[in-house]
Parts: sequence; structure tokens; C-alpha cells
Amino acid sequence: PISRATTQDTTTDTTKKKTRPSPAHPTRISSHFARDHLIATRRATMSYKKPSEIEIKAELDKKIQEETRSDDIKANEFMQGNNSSKQQRAERIPTGFSQRASTVKAGWDARVKEETKADDIKAREFSNTTGWSKKRAEDVPSLAEKPSQVKSSIEANVEKESESDDAKSRIYLKKTAKETSVSRILEGPDHVKGGIEARVENERAGADEKARKFLEETTYRGVEARTFKSTLIPLSVLFSKPHKDQVRISPDGTYLAWRSRGRSMADPNELDNGVRNIFVKHRESSKIRQVTYYNDLDACVHFAFTPDDKSIAFLRETKRGNESYHLFAIDIDPFFDQDDAKASDPNSPPPARPRNLITDPNMTCGIGFVGGVQMWTSSESPRHVYVSTSQIGPYALFWDISRVDIDSVQLTTVETNVMSTKWGMIRVIILTFIARILSFCCIKMKPPTVPIQWFPDGEMSFRGRLEVNLLNLGASFSARSKKGKWKTLHSCSFEDTNLQLMGSTGGSGTARMEFRSSRSGDQVDIHLCAFKSGGKTSDTTTYDRFDINTGQYLKRVAGGKAKSDITGFVAHPMDGRAQFVYYEWEKTSLEVIPGTDGDDNLDWRKTFVEDDLRYIRSYFQPSMTFKIVSRQQSDDAWVLYAESDIGHSMCKGSPSAYFLFTRTATTVRKVNGTSSEVKRNIELIFPSRPEMKSYKLARMDPVHVKARDGEDLLCYLSRNPPLPMIKGVHPEPPGPPPPLVMMIHGGPQARDSWGYNPLCQFLCSRGFRVLQVNYRGSTGFGARFLRLGMNGEFYKSVQADIVDAAKYATRNNDTECDDVDPPLPWGDIDQLAILGGSFGGYSALWGITSSDSGLYKCAVAICPISSVGAADEQAKKAFGGSPIIAKYWHRVFGKDVSKKRTIAMKASPMYHIGKVTNASIGLYHGENDPRAPIEHSYNMLKELKRYGVAGELVTFSGEGHGISKDENFLYMYYRIEEFLCKQFGMELFDAGEDTKKFKQNTATVKWSAEYAKKEDEGAF
Repeated sequence: PISRATTQDTTTDTTKKKTRPSPAHPTRISSHFARDHLIATRRATMSYKKPSEIEIKAELDKKIQEETRSDDIKANEFMQGNNSSKQQRAERIPTGFSQRASTVKAGWDARVKEETKADDIKAREFSNTTGWSKKRAEDVPSLAEKPSQVKSSIEANVEKESESDDAKSRIYLKKTAKETSVSRILEGPDHVKGGIEARVENERAGADEKARKFLEETTYRGVEARTFKSTLIPLSVLFSKPHKDQVRISPDGTYLAWRSRGRSMADPNELDNGVRNIFVKHRESSKIRQVTYYNDLDACVHFAFTPDDKSIAFLRETKRGNESYHLFAIDIDPFFDQDDAKASDPNSPPPARPRNLITDPNMTCGIGFVGGVQMWTSSESPRHVYVSTSQIGPYALFWDISRVDIDSVQLTTVETNVMSTKWGMIRVIILTFIARILSFCCIKMKPPTVPIQWFPDGEMSFRGRLEVNLLNLGASFSARSKKGKWKTLHSCSFEDTNLQLMGSTGGSGTARMEFRSSRSGDQVDIHLCAFKSGGKTSDTTTYDRFDINTGQYLKRVAGGKAKSDITGFVAHPMDGRAQFVYYEWEKTSLEVIPGTDGDDNLDWRKTFVEDDLRYIRSYFQPSMTFKIVSRQQSDDAWVLYAESDIGHSMCKGSPSAYFLFTRTATTVRKVNGTSSEVKRNIELIFPSRPEMKSYKLARMDPVHVKARDGEDLLCYLSRNPPLPMIKGVHPEPPGPPPPLVMMIHGGPQARDSWGYNPLCQFLCSRGFRVLQVNYRGSTGFGARFLRLGMNGEFYKSVQADIVDAAKYATRNNDTECDDVDPPLPWGDIDQLAILGGSFGGYSALWGITSSDSGLYKCAVAICPISSVGAADEQAKKAFGGSPIIAKYWHRVFGKDVSKKRTIAMKASPMYHIGKVTNASIGLYHGENDPRAPIEHSYNMLKELKRYGVAGELVTFSGEGHGISKDENFLYMYYRIEEFLCKQFGMELFDAGEDTKKFKQNTATVKWSAEYAKKEDEGAF
């Protein structure tokens, strides 16, 4: 028999003659096979002659060459129709591991990009057995210092896998074919291809499952293996505004637009001035133009394309922090008509400038202290923008609706609020007063209602209103029939109102009315709360359909989930009909609205979006969440926003990114006719925070805590990346847990959510852990849970929830908590801090001054409320003196706190500073705060000095409720880091280059004392 030929190196010269099959497969033709084949052939042709040994060898070589070429071609063709993630694996089968060996030499990063997930898993497992990766997670950066060791480990694994592949292929082929069969020689290539196909399919199922499981369990959950710089993330990286956000696609799909940090005309050569301006990309030419050049504050808080793709309309704050907005517009075409050289010249003036469409300086529009964004466009009148408008002041929430001409800047009022006229206001006040007097006499009278939000139909006729009455803040939804008659379709008391509909910040409200005209009549779908259907009132919000003319309830469209309100909608871009709803329990989820009426002829559309959603879910990994943020008018392209709590390989190491989903339908001709095939694709537009790629990020885990009365509290625990897994479990580091910061959200009608949080990452990178608490009264969990935090409970059970969560997190050696994941304790009872902003700032101050004040070593309060109810001398200034907001706070505070000063003082941290022992308080406040006036912190300072409590007060001129200017919030968090590190005796890291970035801040350190004596002893 003829011996096997020497293996050829196909990576050095692809033109060399191949003398044997790929080393990844056994030799499948032996010499006696070739001899028998020649004999059979010659007998068949009646020209038999005993073949010589030379002829047998020549036949063997020829057959080997043919089979090798066929293997290469057919394996490649086979894998081209399969998952691209197996491409390298398919190439490896016919050509061996020589190509992969050269890839190893290119470096660790190149290998990670080119190898399959299954190979990564095997390499990691192999390296674990060698011992170099059994070190703590903190030693990951040392990989860069040991390239030879890493390389040798991978090469050894490559050799091991190569031998294993050879053996597997040989065994498989022996089982499926008899080598003595001459017929197998004639169909050899197909036989080999079948073996490869079957083996690849078998391995695919196992590898996919192993890869998915690995990505879910591994330390970085899908982050590419790479060299991390450090766990310490610079302040400027953490708290800088996203490189790009608010991505939108234009109605006809010509443009993509987004906000990004860019140049200003004040300093054209500075490429990043810390202010987010609007950028537009032409999708066909890939040209990008910056279209706004602001340098004082961000260009907008919200923007939209006009339906004709010619302009962008946007809402911009008139002054930093004042929460009053004007409508602007900028034309797009002049920027793309400009040649590239002029467009890239920093000293060239922009070809067009934004136009302020609101000429009255005392007017605000679009966004208020509460409610949703009220700005609309219509394809029927593409050069008009419809927007809510009102005069700045106490009645700013009583909106009119105006139509603004983009070209002529002409404003026309199309709907007038009853509170906008003098006589209308007098009428409402008188009738409300009468209703109040009659209520004392047990006589019921329906108080007048006032619109606070409007909803248009498809023809931009504003036929829907969300209204409140000024007597008890009861809410109602009213609709106007096509005959012009208004009818109230649903109403509920303030106690039953789910404030998820209103929102706690401007633009966050989720109330919705969608008008539908069909053969069934004039109908409207409403996102509402406390609606009774089938004899049962839903605790969570619902989306219900009504007949406008009769007021009759027709059906439930969506909602009514057990644990989550509806938190948002996605509508079809052409007719505005809702197709998706968002829910949020532990994480955000998206669902298709089930069913459509038969006479709507929209069943095909529902099937389409169900398939779309299924495709998108399969694309993103389970550790990510996603949202649909923009859709092309034809609905062929969607902009998606995907997010994780840590950097993710799908986002190129960023914790979040924007993706473009496209759908194309092609007609395929078949024997029996034609059919349509739908092809879907998702591609990355760009990561939103690419600078995060080089840093370890802390993961965030949803955890549940039982309050003292048994109420379930959804919390989020953030902690540094864990040690490497051992037997599928991340071990806790030895020693006591690090200090734990209780981070409390504002509102109080708001909530914490899962995902990337820069403040959590900041604290974790400095050595802390963070626990966020969704205390009772938080929104999104139904009306019952929200009511538990109202009517005076804000300083009782709400604060008790926070204390319960802190004590639960520090439980140790408790057999009842053995199965808690992550394992307890999460913190040390003697190493606790509390931090919050707005109402969260109130909670921080309350936690340090209440009967549980000994629980915390320090408190950090950002823009806090220090006194409440009747004890608050600044109440009339807050929220511009709005009567609706004042009524709301009365409901939150309860009757006693709102009316009785002595009880209000008991609920105000400012009057309990004397209880603070061995703790410090840090205060940080914007001087122009319209919600919690700066006097709250000034009054706290007087009490801190009076009782000799250590801490500091830093104020920021030109800032409002929250610090937004780059140099100011960088400096604020630098001070907070310094403050916390001092309290816990931790190392304060050098801010480095960040000190230059916050050098021009507007902060004033009003007071700072590491220790203090009482004022009467002369300390101050």
C-alpha cells in the first residue's frame, strides 16, 4: 500500500499542489480502493489490463486532489447559507487549523474577533486548566503583560482541538460508510460533504446552547475578552453626556439625525464643547452635517423631522434650568447643498440658522412640569407644527393648542383652554368654590374640569383631553364627537389616579388617546387607570376602547398586567395606531398589542410586527433590553435602542447602542406562481458610549426585599465585577463587604430601572456598592402600591421601606437568607451611606436626622427639600406657584402635614438636626432651582452650624433642579467623591486631567467643615 503524503501548508502558498486531504479529516481513499476502482472501470470498458503500481498511485493522487477541491467548495457553499457566526468554523473543516494558527500570532484581540463563540469557550476552559486565568478579576489587566503565555495556551488548545476533530471525523465516517465499498469512491465528495453537514449541524446545536449559557453566566456577560484599563473610571468619562443619543430616521428614510457633542460658532476649532447639538446624516451619500452650533446649553430636549424631510423642529430650554421651552426649526437642504470642503471648514459660517418660532418671551410650549410631550406634525400640512402653548407662571400647565407655520413664523391658536381667558378663569374658580361649600353640606356637585393635556385625531383635530378638577384633583378623559359634543368617558378620584399617566417630570407622562373611525362607529382607545371591567377594577393601567357618541365601553385592548403598568407605546408611523406596548417589572419588555377588529383590515400588519418583534428578540441577547425609538413613514426601517447594565460586545463595548432594523419584501417566481419573501436585517448604527469599552463596569441585579409589613420591594443592587466563576458560581471576595450606598430616587412618584446608570458606576468604581429602592409610592407597579405612599406616608412607611432595605442588605449568618442571590450580606451595618436628589435628597436628610439616624455614617443630598407642608416657607415659589402642583403636594403630604405647622415640623429634616451624631451631611444645590428653591439648603446650613454638624454646602450659579453643565456636574461629583471617601477612610484617587475640565465651574463652597463645634462655642 502507498503511504500517506506529507501534509501541505496551505497558508503559505495557496497555488501549491495539494497532495492530501485537509488535516482536519482522515484520508478517505486507500491504495486498494484505487486499484479496485481501476479494475472495475477497465472491465466495464472491456479494456481490462492489470494496473501497475505507478498507475494506482497516479489514480489515488488524482482522486485525492479532486476530493480536496470539492470539499473546499462544497463546505464553503454549505456554510454560506447558514449562520455567519459559523463561517470561520466551516472554513476550518476543509483547510485545517493552519489559518487559525496564523490568527493566533496576530494577537489576542484579533483572535477574539475572528473565532467562534464555541471556540472562545473551549479556549477559556483550556486556559483555566493551565492556571493562568485562575487569578482574581482584578488581575485581568495583567494579560497584556503575558502575551507569550496567552499565545502558547491558545496554540496548545488549537493543537488539542485539531487532533480531536480528526478523530471525530474518522469515527463518524466509519460509522456512516464502509470503506471497502467501491461505490463510495465514485460518490466520495458527496459522501464527505454529507459527513461535514451532519457534523456541523450536530455541533451547531450544542455550541449555540453552550455559548448562550456561557454568555449568561460569564463574568462580563458577553463582553469581548480584552485588556481593561482599570476599574477606576474617570469622572469625565462617567458623567460626560453620551456621544450620540436621540437617533431619529426621517419620514421618507433619507436622513438619520441625532444629538451629539460638537462645535460651536463661539470657538469653531473646539470639536467638543460639551454641548449637544443636532447632526444629520444623508443615508445614501453617508455625508454628515452639524446643523446647530449652540455653546451655552444643549440644542434641544426633543426634536422631530417635518413630514416633507426638509426641516427639523425642536424644543429648547430658554434658560438653563428654568424648565420653560420655545419651539425652533432648522432647514436641512442648505447644509447638504454646501460642498464638502466648505462644510468641513471650522471657520465657515453655517448655511442656515435655527429660527425661534415662539416670538413671545413670556410664552412656554411643548413640555411642562408634568405630562407628556405635546408637539405634533401632520403629513397633510408638512410645514406646520402643532404644539401646546401657555404663558409662563402659575397657570402654565393649562395649555392652549397652537399651529405654527415654520416658514412665516405665524402662530394660530386652534384650541383654547378655559383658564386662558379672564372670564373662563373666574367661572372655574367660582364653580369650584361653590362645589366646595356644598360638599360641607353633604350636597354633591360635579366640580368644573380644566384640560392639562390634549390629544389629536388623524386629521389634527384636537378631540381628546385629559382634565383635572381643582377641588380634589380628580382626573377624567373627555372626547369630542364629530358633531362637536364633548363627553366624559372615564373619571376617577385623585386617590385612584395612577400618576404613571401624568409623569413626575416634563415629558414623562404616558396618558394616551387614539381616535379610530371604522364601520363600527366613532371610537377612541384610552390609556387610563382604575377602570372597572367585568366586575373587576384593574390595579395596573389599561388601554381600553370606548364609543365616543354613546360613551359605552367596548373592549380592553391591552394592559391589566399583574405587576406592571403600561409604561409606553409604539405607534405605526402612517396612521398613528398603537402596535406595541411597553411594560416594566424588573426589566423593560415590549409586546405586540393583541388582535385587531376584522373590519380594520389590519390583521396582516399584526402578523408582520409579530414576526418583526420575534426577529429582533432573537438578535439581541437575553441580558439586553431594547426599545423602538423611531420608524420610517413606510415602516421599512426602524431605529432601535439596545441597552445593558455593563459594556456589551454587541454594542462594541458600550453599555448601549443604536441599531437600524430594515425589512424588505421581494417577489420570488415559482413553478405554480409567485410569492413574496420578507428579508429582515439589523445593523449597528453606532454605540452611544464608546469610551466605556476600555473599562470594567459594575453589573446591576434586580433583588427583592420584604418590608416590615410584608410588602415586596423591587430593588437594584450594583456591585463591582465578581471573581471568576467556580463551578458555575461567582464566589464573594474574602473579608467584609465594601461600604454600601443607599441611592434613593426622587419623585416620589417615580421609579428606579434596570440598565446602565453612571452614578452607580461611579460609586462602584470607587469601591462602594449601591442599593436602589423602589419604595411604596413608586410608579409603574399599579395604583395600590402607589397609594401606599400617599396621604402623609412619605415620612413614615416610605422611609421605613428604605430602612428595611438597608437592614436587610446587611443581614449576616441568617439561615432564612441562605438562598438569596446575590448572597447576603451586601453591605456592612457599620458602613452605610444614603444619597439622593430632589425627594431622594429629602429621604437622605430624613434618614440622617430621624430616629434611625445612627444607621448611616453620612448623607449626600442634591437639590433637596428640607422642610415640607405648613413648615415650608418656600412652597409658594416652588413649581412657579402652580395651583395644580400645590394640590398634588397637599395630597402627598396629607391633611395634617399640609395644614398643621407642628406636625409639618415633625416631618421636616431641618428641625431634627440635633439628632445627628457622628455623621456628616453634604449638600449640593442649583441656585436657580424652580422646584426646590435654594433656600431649602440655606436653611439647612443654618441648622448645621447651630448644632455643629460636619459637612459642606456647594451651590452652583446658573443651574436649576439638577446640575447639567459639564464643568459643574464634574466638579459636584468630584466633591461628592471626596466627601464620601473621607467619611469611610477610603483612598481618594487623583482626578488627573479631570481637574482641568471642571476648572471653569460656577460653584461656590458656602461651607465646609470636617469637624464642627456648636455655634455658641464660636466655631462659626
